Amino acid sequence: MTLGKKVKLRRDELKIGQAQLGELCGVSRRTIVSYETDKSLPREKSLRKLAEALGVTEWYLTHDDCTEPTAGINEEPFIQAARDQFGKKGAEEMADLLIKNEQMLAGGTLSEDQKDMFFAAISKAYFINKEHAREKFGRKKSDS
Repeated sequence: MTLGKKVKLRRDELKIGQAQLGELCGVSRRTIVSYETDKSLPREKSLRKLAEALGVTEWYLTHDDCTEPTAGINEEPFIQAARDQFGKKGAEEMADLLIKNEQMLAGGTLSEDQKDMFFAAISKAYFINKEHAREKFGRKKSDS
């Protein structure tokens, strides 16, 4: 199902109009119509607000094959932290990493505590290495 269909379906479930959803997201009714008819896609900031207003995840909205509105809800804080610290590319890398690890653990024999520890360790390693790469390869500040 496309982002547009998901937005319309969820908006109907919440019994809110296009104008009201637009107000919640900081966009016009016309923009909401454009999303719902798949004429345009929201930018990153608008996508976050849209997902929040609809009570769904960004992952759900942006992946046509995803049918669970709360898919990735546990990963959202990590993805948001990566976005805040490293931008869009960092958030995409974090999302990819989390999904691959989630798939790896699906059906496994790890306890919930072991899974939590694994995810915390992976996230910590990611941020440490990302910061190291930024220091090593990022733009140098000039002294002028």
